[in-house]
Amino acid sequence: MIIKKGDWSGRGSFIPEGASLGVTVNVELDVQAEAEGWIFRGALSGGAEGDILIRIAGNEVGTYAVDVRIADVFMEGVAKLESEPNLALLWDVSASQTATAALFNVDRGIGCRGFFQSGGETLTWEILFRPLQQVVQAHNVVSLNRRR
Repeated sequence: MIIKKGDWSGRGSFIPEGASLGVTVNVELDVQAEAEGWIFRGALSGGAEGDILIRIAGNEVGTYAVDVRIADVFMEGVAKLESEPNLALLWDVSASQTATAALFNVDRGIGCRGFFQSGGETLTWEILFRPLQQVVQAHNVVSLNRRR
């Protein structure tokens, strides 16, 4: 998986079907590796708001099981995370909502693009994620490199 553990900040937009201008969104994520897989916790703000909880766990066939809760939308699905681009296909229990997502490296971070379809309408999104730097101070020295 190309997203590593730590704090991430994202900024991007989503475009509803038929619209010409995007709606700006901001994402803050804390990514943690746990025994059973990866946990992403965070919040979405701007043109859409809500909490984010994503769980990713490997399975016996070389893919990953994914559970996503963003605001009041809950979806599950499958992902391929071994090579770039990382791809995911998601759906809700009734299959009335579906989504795709692709993660890929870009110059200044990690890009995420995808589609969400619900009720016959489709929206697309693009978000650029960047790792947040942790400032570590020691007397008169400030380091901008990440520390573990």
